[in-house]
Amino acid sequence: MTSSFRRRVRDAFDMRKEPPHRVLPPAWARVADALALILLCIAAAIPAGGGYHGRLAGIKISLLDPWRPAIAAVILLAIRHAIARQNPLPLRMWHAFLSPFRASGVLGRAVERSAAINEVDAFGAGPTTTRWWVRPTVMFFAFWALTLIMTYPQVTSMMAVRDPGDPYFTVWRLSWIAHQLPRDPLHLFDGNIFHPERFTLAYSDAMLLPGLIGAPFIWAGVHQLALSNLAVLATFVLSAMAMFNLVRALTRNDAAAFVAGVAFAFYPFRFLHYSHLELLMTLWMPLALQCLHRVIAYPSARRGGATGVVVAAQALSSLYFGIYLVTWMVVVWGVLAAGARRVRATLAPLAVGCAVAGVLLLPLVVPYMAARGMVGERDLTAVAFYSARPENYVGVRGTSVVYGRALSKFSAPEAALFPGILVVVLAAVSLWPPLSLVRLAYAAGLLFAFDASLGLNGVSYRLMYEVLFPFRGLRVPARFSMLFGLSITVLAGYGVARLTDGLKRPWARYLLAAGLAAVIMMESRIALTFQSAPAQPPRIYDFFQGRPQAVIAELPVPESQEDYWKDARYEYFSTFHWMTLLNGNSGFSPQSYEKFVQKARTFPDDQSLALFRARKVDFIVVHEDGYGPPRYREVIAAIERRPELHEVARNSGRRQGDQARIYQLR
Repeated sequence: MTSSFRRRVRDAFDMRKEPPHRVLPPAWARVADALALILLCIAAAIPAGGGYHGRLAGIKISLLDPWRPAIAAVILLAIRHAIARQNPLPLRMWHAFLSPFRASGVLGRAVERSAAINEVDAFGAGPTTTRWWVRPTVMFFAFWALTLIMTYPQVTSMMAVRDPGDPYFTVWRLSWIAHQLPRDPLHLFDGNIFHPERFTLAYSDAMLLPGLIGAPFIWAGVHQLALSNLAVLATFVLSAMAMFNLVRALTRNDAAAFVAGVAFAFYPFRFLHYSHLELLMTLWMPLALQCLHRVIAYPSARRGGATGVVVAAQALSSLYFGIYLVTWMVVVWGVLAAGARRVRATLAPLAVGCAVAGVLLLPLVVPYMAARGMVGERDLTAVAFYSARPENYVGVRGTSVVYGRALSKFSAPEAALFPGILVVVLAAVSLWPPLSLVRLAYAAGLLFAFDASLGLNGVSYRLMYEVLFPFRGLRVPARFSMLFGLSITVLAGYGVARLTDGLKRPWARYLLAAGLAAVIMMESRIALTFQSAPAQPPRIYDFFQGRPQAVIAELPVPESQEDYWKDARYEYFSTFHWMTLLNGNSGFSPQSYEKFVQKARTFPDDQSLALFRARKVDFIVVHEDGYGPPRYREVIAAIERRPELHEVARNSGRRQGDQARIYQLR
């Protein structure tokens, strides 16, 4: 290998950042800037989240009017500017946002730069003295704006759910971690559902890391439903930021990085799983790749350990994607390391990464291994049902704004995998010869992810199912298509770089990037609808406030698989009282729950009451809206003929269907 070729290979993996150029105000002024920025963010969040009223650390706080924190921020910034005589942070961020337009002449002649602000082209066309915070700040707010557009009307429906099932389950998981962690962390995985089973949090993806991140917000009084919806929106922004950083580091082209960030954040697969927070947690994937590139370019134990930390973060956020990402990265690493002759040099650092990831994942592995005896392995019948077919990559959901139902016939359950025409075209442009080593590696990853998403209809997934133990607990190979999306968006970024490198005028690059991003967003857009969700549980649950821990059964139980939302709603209501439930809703249902559902459908006969006694049920909650008024009256009349059932609470309700009663089983 010639020295010039080695130099080109090293340059291809060079991920080092430009040295920051800082002109910072005094420390006290920076604190004032941060406080003012926090107040402005609170003012912007109040209209969307409904504000906050309660107590924090014993102090009464009322944040219901957005004008109060906004006025406080303005006063604070005015005082700070009068004393420090330097532009405050929000103003510097505004100038940084306008700088690319000024440089391209969109807003007229650029104003003269000041030493304190150092205005530059935020898309990289200006001098190399760009402050380290300018580019990520501009991109952060730009991606937030695009996210609010793509997910509208979510921003106006922060107390609503996409459907009455999985979003409630997500809220329960986030809330349970925040509830149990300070009380009994050793039994964190023993959720209050599916009594008397243990490790019930491990019956599905535990979302341990999102729960840990969200716990302080819940402790501070943020409503758990609003927090869940905010987390959904944040996944789009952070995934876009992560992909932007990766593609910019690879191409040194900000226009290409911006388009790739948009394509990855709004990849159609993500909207297919809008109700599954764990399947929206894709932000760690580009970060893991960035770490992998650094390990190959400059092998060291520190960089290998960083790779292990990021991969573990992906697994702690989404177990599916953590497992799938590792196997996909092996393919990409194999091509990159072999092409650069770095296989031997990277083995030791990556071994360190594996050890670090293993230690970090130990709190997750132990309970999942304990729950394996109950959950077991996914049988091949279920795996085959959720295996994609090649034609599914042309399938689109019927709610697509652009395609409607034209391509819905090619879709299947969890397999509407069309990536969009423009993304495919841009990836094809990037793969037009001559090929670089990096593009070749991502092309190999693209082919591997495509075959793996086919599951038992392909080659690689069957082999991984037989050889790799974790794959036997997964039932949806089609979710591997998110790694297909990861590959194709990186290649699309290279395609945009090829198209824009020949444009000498900055405004032409910006215009082309904006146009490509707009088309990608149009192709991915679906008609999102939301259902209102109760901010507080029915008043009947006030009975449990202040009472010792008890076992309760919620009735009616689901009559069929289509009625699963009933138990999901009971889970959500339990986040307000945390009593132990016989009910539950998760990715897996134990046999004890199935027996409970079967017996409870004939309540209050002798068999159902015998099962409740055996499960040590203390209270039974009967809801009119689940039964319907006629059936509810029949059940109540039958209960009144059972002397062992004693009514202890009743909610009459003003509207039909609002009634509920609680009975104590003597």
